[in-house]
Order: sequence, then structure tokens, then C-alpha cells
Amino acid sequence: MQSEVDLLIVLHNSKGLLPGLLTSIQKITLPVTIYFLDNNSVDGTPEVVARSIAALPFPAHIMRSRKNNGFARGMNLLAAMSAAEFMFILNPDTELQPGCLELLLERAKSDPGIGICEARQTPREHPKTSDPLTGETSWCSGAAALIRRSAFEQVGGFDEQLFFMYCEDVDLSWKFWLRGWKCVYVRDAVVKHFTQDLMPGKRRVLESYFTFRNSIFLFYRFGDRSQWRVMRGFLLKRFLSSTYSLKSKLLFGIAFIDHIRYIPHLLQTRGIWSGACSWVRFEETSLSH
Repeated sequence: MQSEVDLLIVLHNSKGLLPGLLTSIQKITLPVTIYFLDNNSVDGTPEVVARSIAALPFPAHIMRSRKNNGFARGMNLLAAMSAAEFMFILNPDTELQPGCLELLLERAKSDPGIGICEARQTPREHPKTSDPLTGETSWCSGAAALIRRSAFEQVGGFDEQLFFMYCEDVDLSWKFWLRGWKCVYVRDAVVKHFTQDLMPGKRRVLESYFTFRNSIFLFYRFGDRSQWRVMRGFLLKRFLSSTYSLKSKLLFGIAFIDHIRYIPHLLQTRGIWSGACSWVRFEETSLSH
């Protein structure tokens, strides 16, 4: 049976997460085709996936890269390899709860104007609002989101030139809104998401670095003078408050210097994504936390 949904998963040293992920995938009740991309893992991740594919009740493919492409480029590569009307992008540090994908697909098909819809994450959610009736929200997390392929292609997919990891989902969502597509939160579709802060002993250097740098990218691309207070507060808190250690402040300084080389690209593309939209809300992103 032809699948309406392609399940796309980017992996990098994810071996320890695979048992829960693969078990939850097997509970999906609608036909899907699964595409895995391994981003140059060194912990045996691709070997585990290759051995597990035969047990999956769906067609599944695994591709291996000799370099770490990051999340944005990794997902773009998988999107180009797949063909279904909808793409379900899923983090390896997740476990689908029963009916999650089915509910996302039902909601997406109920309104042809929906570009992306996200699942509710447990035990922790992003602090952002959604319309209690429609579920419309500022942005959808890429941890577990169903994307309409036509919308994804219209906005050019993830911006892999800017985003290696973190904030690429906000960028994509705001591009959807600015092109007339809706971003929707589906509360009844649930996924367990084991974020880095929930993993004992997990270092968060890369998360801190890319979240800081990429948050600045969002302001360059979508911000204006009316949001400067948000940006100002973000920078002051990172560099002057006692919330962050000296080591963290040094990391932010390096990330700030690094962002400078991307300014030409940001300025060149800023005009493409200009326009007013009430759902472009900096106060509901990492810039305000």
C-alpha cells in the first residue's frame, strides 16, 4: 500500500537511544516508508539500525554519510530522497506514544492550509502558546513534526547554510507563516522527548553554542526595531548577569564572533522573508529565556 507519510530520522551517535525509538515506531498503524541518515556515527549506530530494519513492519532505508551534516542538511537530504505527500521528521531521542502520527496526519489532512503540525512533548514542552481552538502556534518543534511536502518545497526546506542544529525549526515555521501556511500544535498527539538536560552527565556545549548563535540569526532575518528590546535583553543576560558562568560567557563570545561571517547571507535573504505576521513572536523563542 502506497504510504502518505515518509518518516525521516537523522542519527548521530544515537546507539543508546535506538531501542526505545525503534520499539515505538513499530506501533505506528498507518503505512509509512522510513528513511534513516547516519551522520558519521562512531558508536555503532548504523550497524544497529541495519540489523533492526528487517524487524520493522514498513519499508525502511538507511544511508550513511562520511561527515556530520547536522540536522538541517540531514533532513534536506532525506526529504530529497523521499516522495510522500507528508514527511514526519523525528528526533532519535524520542519515543512515539500510541496514535501520535495518526493524529498528526488526521489534523494535517483536515485543513489544506496547514504546513506543519507538531506533537505535544513530554515530560517537558517549549514555553510557547497556541490557540485553544485551532492549535495554531508561533512555531513547531522539529523533534516530532509532520510537514506537508508542498509547503516545505515552497519555502526551500531548512536553511542548511545557516543552521547546523537548533533554531532551524523556528526559522522554517516562520517562513511557513510568511508564505500563508499554518503551524499547528496537536495536543492529543504525544511524544516522549529525552532532551539533553534530562540526560545525567550530558554535556550541553554544542546546544549552548548553536542556540545562542542561531537565535541571533533569527533576529537578523525576521526582527525589526520593535523587537530590539528582546534582543537587547537576550545579550545582556548572557554576558552580564550572574545566571551564566564565565566559561559559558566565553562560549557565547566565540559564538557571537562566529555569527559575523554569516551576516552577508542574512542580509541578502532578509528581504525575501520580510513581512508582518502576528505569529512571528520572538518572546516565544530562546531569545526571551
